[in-house]
Amino acid sequence: MSRTAVVLTALTLILAVFLPGTMLLVTAEPTVHRVPNSKAISQNFITNTNSGSFSSNGGVGRGFSTRIALINFDDGYKSQFTNAKPVLDKYGFKATFFIVCNFVGKSAKQMNSTSIVNFAGKGVEQMTWTDVLALYKQGEMIGSHTMNHLRNMTNMSDSELNYEIGGSKQCLVNHGIPTTTFAYPFENGKDNVTVVKKVSQDYTYARSGNYPLMFLSCDHFSKKYSRQADCRTYLPSGKISYANRYSIVGWSHDYDRIAYFYNDKQMLNRFIQVVSGQDKYNRPGQSLDAIPIIVYHRIDNSGAQYSTTVSFFAEEMKYLHDNGFKVINMAALVYNNVTNSLNFKNS
Repeated sequence: MSRTAVVLTALTLILAVFLPGTMLLVTAEPTVHRVPNSKAISQNFITNTNSGSFSSNGGVGRGFSTRIALINFDDGYKSQFTNAKPVLDKYGFKATFFIVCNFVGKSAKQMNSTSIVNFAGKGVEQMTWTDVLALYKQGEMIGSHTMNHLRNMTNMSDSELNYEIGGSKQCLVNHGIPTTTFAYPFENGKDNVTVVKKVSQDYTYARSGNYPLMFLSCDHFSKKYSRQADCRTYLPSGKISYANRYSIVGWSHDYDRIAYFYNDKQMLNRFIQVVSGQDKYNRPGQSLDAIPIIVYHRIDNSGAQYSTTVSFFAEEMKYLHDNGFKVINMAALVYNNVTNSLNFKNS
């Protein structure tokens, strides 16, 4: 094993111990999403950020004339409402906010209770129901992130799964917020037949991670993760596929910063690399093939590991705006049962 592989393996173990909920995709072998530093850019994502925009010829999934980015926020932090939302509004961007139902309205002190699972959001103030409802009424999409953000869905009983998955949807409905989208806490359960079956009973889509691009035909992922030709949920073996309508793959903005110790300049380079990676796959006159789904957590100046500063978030959103990206939420997604692929509603 090379020195680099040894270091990365050790880093994985460190992250597993000290960063609960970290998506451990740092491996000893090179993958398309490993970038040791800002200069060592993966050939899979070298793109020309000044390339021509994606043009379309009409029809579902072909209604966009610019590059696309989807923005997600996980865990329902108050800072997403107070700090991120004004930046989104400035540019007319819409996002998807995944809410943990039993956390809504809790203060930082209440979030530090022993009843709260140990994760990056422990001790962090949450949005209120007034905040969440305001987001929904202003055109943001609200998704479910379970009732309690527990890490052991694969070991839950049937009634526990019903409560965490179906109960969180009903909780949102009870507050006047219908939803069709779910996100797995800690990525747990996305490849479990029992969990995915429960998710499919209550939701149209679910998001997982962690990969720089989501391929709408689920067919361009690294062979290390998938050899799929389409987005069918089940493989011929009966196992759950890597990417499908119940495992729409997002890219964790915070994970890359933590894993590779990026400063702001390096992180901005990585961000540009990821969002522009679609240029390699999206061809003029053809269906949209690849999109980045960028997942944020806290937007504040706390310096916490799962936090992006307000100014840096604003800089990234400005880059998307100034470079002609159309930023939308997951409500635009549709699944084509004939081609077993994802597309977008006409805009």
